[in-house]
Amino acid sequence: MSATLYETADLQEVDERCQEIAADLGFDTPPVVYHLMRSTEVYDIAARGLPGRYSSSRFGAVYSQQHGDYRMGRSRIYELIVNTEPVHAYLLDGNSMVAQTLVIAHCTGHAWFFANNRWFDPTDRLILPRVRSAAERIGRYMAEHGRDRVEDLIDACEAIAIHQPQAQMVRRAEPVDEQFRPSRYDALFPDEVAAEKQRLGQANTQRRARFPAAPEGDLLGFIERHARHLEDWQRDVISIVRSEQAYFLPQMRTKIANEGLAVLCHQELCQRLFLPADEYWEYEQLNASVVAPHPRQVNPYNLGITILREIMRIAVEPDDDERERWQWAGEGDPFTRVRAICRDHDDEALLREFLTPKVCEQARLFAFEHLQTDPRRIRVSSRECDSIRDVLVRQHSTFGIPHIEIADADYGGRGELYLEHRGDEVGLDGEYARGTLAQIALLWGRRVVVATVSQDKPIWYAGHPDGRTEETRSRP
Repeated sequence: MSATLYETADLQEVDERCQEIAADLGFDTPPVVYHLMRSTEVYDIAARGLPGRYSSSRFGAVYSQQHGDYRMGRSRIYELIVNTEPVHAYLLDGNSMVAQTLVIAHCTGHAWFFANNRWFDPTDRLILPRVRSAAERIGRYMAEHGRDRVEDLIDACEAIAIHQPQAQMVRRAEPVDEQFRPSRYDALFPDEVAAEKQRLGQANTQRRARFPAAPEGDLLGFIERHARHLEDWQRDVISIVRSEQAYFLPQMRTKIANEGLAVLCHQELCQRLFLPADEYWEYEQLNASVVAPHPRQVNPYNLGITILREIMRIAVEPDDDERERWQWAGEGDPFTRVRAICRDHDDEALLREFLTPKVCEQARLFAFEHLQTDPRRIRVSSRECDSIRDVLVRQHSTFGIPHIEIADADYGGRGELYLEHRGDEVGLDGEYARGTLAQIALLWGRRVVVATVSQDKPIWYAGHPDGRTEETRSRP
């Protein structure tokens, strides 16, 4: 078989062999449908995120940049996979057979992860027909109401679509009235009991009068349900953007774990495919480029495989400290342990538990100290590893998005939206906040205000439907 010339039957043979080897290793994967496509088609899907998704100028800008980089030889898409039923993966026509083999083996790992990681349980795996239907409806709305008007609405939706519950399996309990709890000593303190009952009654009355009754983190969902000026087609567009964003949340939460398992699979499967020497050399070059550390940011492929390989080592050859820390250390098959971890962990849990000084050093995460015994060598200290872990956990638990909640949907009795910035893990940039508030105001139809703290002092930003913005140090 030539390294560059192949037929679809050759790709089918590789897929079947990868499925067999994966099953032997304990990774029973669902079927994957592969599509061999031209670069324009692959990069169009990559820009949209899902095949057949609605038209958007933002997607067009992403396509122009990515496909332009491909044509100039600056980058190339090797892997593109969609978590559906069945799973769909897209192979770039023109990649070598070795590259296609690596991608198929890599996608085998992704398919197992999609089917087994618990964070993907709520995923709508029949989303593709809905995506195409939604794109058709948005196309009709553009014809009826004007492309610019619909595009502006989509842009406003996409500005806050990420602000929805990320832990999709967790349902917040509905707020309930506080109840007076009698005690055996109540008769001795009648005035205090009466005052407490009055306080609880007032608090419950105020809570029931608040709208929403409890802070609401699903900004787009709340606006879809409660914005008064919206037409039916606008609510439909909001629902489309929100539901499609929800599809991507589990992938965002598990990027390191998911890519780590996919790299582990392509490494293990390709080694067992016994490629000829010249093809194996090309595979090693491709694999090295995939897992190489990035100079200015964390490479999830590199960090993911480094953590999983360390877990496999602990399962077979742990030291005394590791035996004390993990009950399973030294007691199981390494692939069994990897599967168990990948079923339950998202990136935050994976980093909290397994980002050790050794992993930091192997992944070349930059925070080093010189060894006293040999000043020419450096290593990551435990103290520095803790700092690295804190930074990465914060990045992967928040996605770098500030925590914003709706506190009052009838602020000042004027129907305005009052938001609160909660926590200090991710701050608010003033310019970005004002621009986003103008987008929210466009959706809500009235002024929108957000309260935050800057340099230990309260500050409020506001946005209006006409695009005007404000910044004040006193509560508006």
